[in-house]
Amino acid sequence: MGYFQSFWLFIWGYIKQSFVYKILRKVYDGISGAWKRSRITNFFRNQHFSSDVLGNGAAARILRSPFTFFAWLQRKYCEKLKNKIETSCIVRACDCYLKNILALNTRFIGILLVGITLGAVVPAIAGGEQTNLLVYALLILGAVLSVANANLTEFLSGSWIMRIIEHLSGIDFKYDIFEKDVTKSNGRLWLAAVIGFAAGVAGGFTSPLNTIVILGGLFVVFLILRSVQAGVYLTVFLAPLMPTMAIVGLVGLCLFSVLVKAVSDRNFKWRFEGVGFLMLGFLAVYLFASLNSFAVINSLSIFGIYLLFMAFYFVVINTVKTRKQLFDVLTVFAVSGALVCLYGVAQYIFGWDTSAAWVDEEMFSDIKMRVYSTLENPNVLGEYILLVLPVCIGLVWQKPKKLAKLVYIAMAGIMFATLILTFSRGCWIGFMITAGLFVTFVCGKIWGLALIALPFLPMVLPESIINRIASVGDMKDSSTSYRVYIWYGSLAMVKDFWASGIGPGTQAFKSVYPFYSYSGIVAPHSHNMFLQILVESGIVGIGVFLTTIVMFFKKLINGYQSTSGKGSKLGAMIVAIGAGVAGFCVQGMFDNCFYNYRVFLIFWIVLALGIAAVYIAKGEKEESAVKAVEEE
Repeated sequence: MGYFQSFWLFIWGYIKQSFVYKILRKVYDGISGAWKRSRITNFFRNQHFSSDVLGNGAAARILRSPFTFFAWLQRKYCEKLKNKIETSCIVRACDCYLKNILALNTRFIGILLVGITLGAVVPAIAGGEQTNLLVYALLILGAVLSVANANLTEFLSGSWIMRIIEHLSGIDFKYDIFEKDVTKSNGRLWLAAVIGFAAGVAGGFTSPLNTIVILGGLFVVFLILRSVQAGVYLTVFLAPLMPTMAIVGLVGLCLFSVLVKAVSDRNFKWRFEGVGFLMLGFLAVYLFASLNSFAVINSLSIFGIYLLFMAFYFVVINTVKTRKQLFDVLTVFAVSGALVCLYGVAQYIFGWDTSAAWVDEEMFSDIKMRVYSTLENPNVLGEYILLVLPVCIGLVWQKPKKLAKLVYIAMAGIMFATLILTFSRGCWIGFMITAGLFVTFVCGKIWGLALIALPFLPMVLPESIINRIASVGDMKDSSTSYRVYIWYGSLAMVKDFWASGIGPGTQAFKSVYPFYSYSGIVAPHSHNMFLQILVESGIVGIGVFLTTIVMFFKKLINGYQSTSGKGSKLGAMIVAIGAGVAGFCVQGMFDNCFYNYRVFLIFWIVLALGIAAVYIAKGEKEESAVKAVEEE
């Protein structure tokens, strides 16, 4: 790396002295100056309405009413609820279970295993069956562990394994996540025995896997109820990995936890700004569209999922309040994305669970498979990567240690390779937009290398990729013609339902679309995110959604201006998040990105993390200003 840097600096010195560079620099300065003075830039920089409008307007008061209601509950019942929580025997038992597991207390875990084995014997005796040898093995292991009363988490805190993980990830882990007094009482052992016995009996009568599900589920529930922040980490990590309904439960639990905190914590204050205001308006429009739907029951169930997933936006912005919390969540997001993409690469290498359903074998005979990893569809996987890959690249700028930077560069490389293997042309175009925005606002000098490298790309790219890119807009491609005919049919629907929409969901779409379809094309949705929103919720719905996106970018630009610009790590991350959302919206012109509920959730999570970054940037700027005044 040192030789490469020296060589590049040597070449760069000559380039800067050249006549061509000076001409290009003048052109750049002229364009940059014109852009900074343009009406478009001024529109995004200016604040068109203040927070007072959000609090005093009639529409704002209606949309803000849920937050007002919980603020009223806080004023009236805060102390009573707080006292009940602190004195509740159930809460203390849950807290005891949670903290002993977090401590990895050997005696508690040992008694838990003994309880499981005793519980598992009951169904075997009742059914007249022989006890499995694994039960005896767990009994012996539990007995051995229960001899000592040690907290393994304390040993991990100074271990070389954890130091390596911290060094590679760039995260400083906390080990003070439990209280030692809780790991010493004898009452906790009775709790471990009872919970273990109940889980063992349940697993014995049904499936041993249910024992693990029960114990793990209790841990997750107690953890999230105690720490909303932990719930945010878990949701961000598991969103692309778990089934939709499991994520619905996880999000619901996080929402319940933050509502309890909002009522029981006197210092809790809701964050409510322009993007959140518009999101609530968007939900109100979708509620009306669901009630007016051609498939009311199905649309209302989908609205319920939308409501929960969009409500998670408020969970994130009211939980992630410091720079460390923000970058820790983004790191979890990137690690989860790397695992998803690693599985996608393994799919391609080993041919796991692949399907030719998304391949036009006549036009692209050299493409044998398109990976989809855990997200069921190559385009959906590509849309997810458009959101997570820029964040991973932004983390390269944030991590101070070179080894950690190399780890995230490797993770970004895996994500990029997986994006290529999806063979999703819309996602490729979206990533080009994303990369262009990030390079322009964070590391503009790379454009010099890009201009040199671009002419050579056709020489190194595989023929399958070149053919795939060249087929964009070619009606001979079945995928292209399929989408165009669906767009024709969807636009015909809009002419009749532009005011109210037909309601969200595939059932509503399938109920109406056949009367407008072209060439007998059958489709579950319009294959265009913006057109789908227009079809489902009418002109008001798409208007509110587009305004939400514009407001989001305005907020990011204001937040970016609050940082120190191109040299700021937080500024680089704000650009990365915004560039990812821009690329996602470009892909939305070619596919209905919200068809997959998990990607729908991840989209609003990314928006929330972007707004959280803006809050942090403005807060740090205000703190710096206060310190400067104090020093004077």
